[in-house]
Amino acid sequence: MIKKQVLKNNVVLITQNDDSSKVATIGFYFSVGSRFEKDGEYGISHFTEHMLFKGTRTKSNKEISRIFDKMGGVTNAFTERENVSVYCSIPVEKKENFQIALDTICDLSENCIFPEEEFEKERGVVENEIYAVEDDPDDSSMDEIARRIWPDQDISRTITGSVEDVEAITREQMICWYEKYIVHGELVVIGTGKIDEGLLVQRLENLQQKKESLEFYRNAHFPDAVDWCNGNHVVKAKFNQEQIFALFPLDWTLSYKDYLSLMIFDTITGDSMSSRLFLELRERLGLCYSVGSFFTTYENAGLWAAYLVCEKKNALRASEALVKETCGLIEKEITQEEIDLALERISGLETMNDVNSVFLMRRLWNFYSLGFDLMTTDEFIKSIRMIKKDDIISFVRRLVDPSRRNVVVYGQKLSVFDRKKLLGGIQ
Repeated sequence: MIKKQVLKNNVVLITQNDDSSKVATIGFYFSVGSRFEKDGEYGISHFTEHMLFKGTRTKSNKEISRIFDKMGGVTNAFTERENVSVYCSIPVEKKENFQIALDTICDLSENCIFPEEEFEKERGVVENEIYAVEDDPDDSSMDEIARRIWPDQDISRTITGSVEDVEAITREQMICWYEKYIVHGELVVIGTGKIDEGLLVQRLENLQQKKESLEFYRNAHFPDAVDWCNGNHVVKAKFNQEQIFALFPLDWTLSYKDYLSLMIFDTITGDSMSSRLFLELRERLGLCYSVGSFFTTYENAGLWAAYLVCEKKNALRASEALVKETCGLIEKEITQEEIDLALERISGLETMNDVNSVFLMRRLWNFYSLGFDLMTTDEFIKSIRMIKKDDIISFVRRLVDPSRRNVVVYGQKLSVFDRKKLLGGIQ
């Protein structure tokens, strides 16, 4: 059973208890990220996330690491455009593990001291991570895509910031940021696996007063509309291959029915070895090794993308084939056989992950942040099986609109002919 409650200090607690599990996962989600940053603050959310583990009023960074290593658990954190998360996953055959882990995550959320020596060392670590992102085709392409489809807007800002941005961040600035967004900001806590709800409530209510959570209110933090830029873009990069994307905007008022239709459609299109993109572009045409599709949602924006990675010599042909295949999603109507296959794949993956407490935590967060009902695996599978063929086709016709398409080719410098052909417009 899933339970959601708002504690007296505005902490939102969501729990999905499983007494048969030997593992517990606790996730803290803070409403802050690169979209919240202004000039002079770029990269501070991500840098702060790194510093959360560098010492509190009662624990050194080594002690924090050893707490989880000693119990055979893991702890991690990540920063996105709209949230920062700190979570742990631990074995709970020893009952004390749960309380120790919970106390530690709570400590990180309120008592970090940002030691000066650690601050400067971690600045160097973050700068190395920025260089690593720039060297990674997958990571850097996502930043490049955002810059092209949402130019000069907060949503397109890189999560890490630039090296110059990070160099300019001060310790005093970070302490203020931490106090505003971590200590006193919006906080959603999610517990999955074998959890102690009573202990969770008791400990979390001892945290300082938080802001009321607005995560599930669409457009709450970012009231201005996000402008989508359609068109064709050829961007030079130092990688050996070309990454090619055909992108379409998602309606930020995405309903639950549309969300489920999107999941099914994405599975049919590019999320498996039996998908249309895989069978056509890799298996029949032999244009690429990597091919697929994905979607991303934000508070007031989103995108769906089909993509492939290919050699420079095939860039023009592959781009034309990719666009043709996305257009074919309207012309060659989705069949019931494809829908049934996608439903079985989605249901099977959800069933296998039903014992994965980290997966369940992330699904609960995703549904909460989108304003959807919180569901168990069985409830979710039942709901997605109720989606009809007409629902999916109606959604696809709204999504795959050639007038709103954005094509990005990111990789080695192309020939003048290929570049002109791509920029001139792929039909």
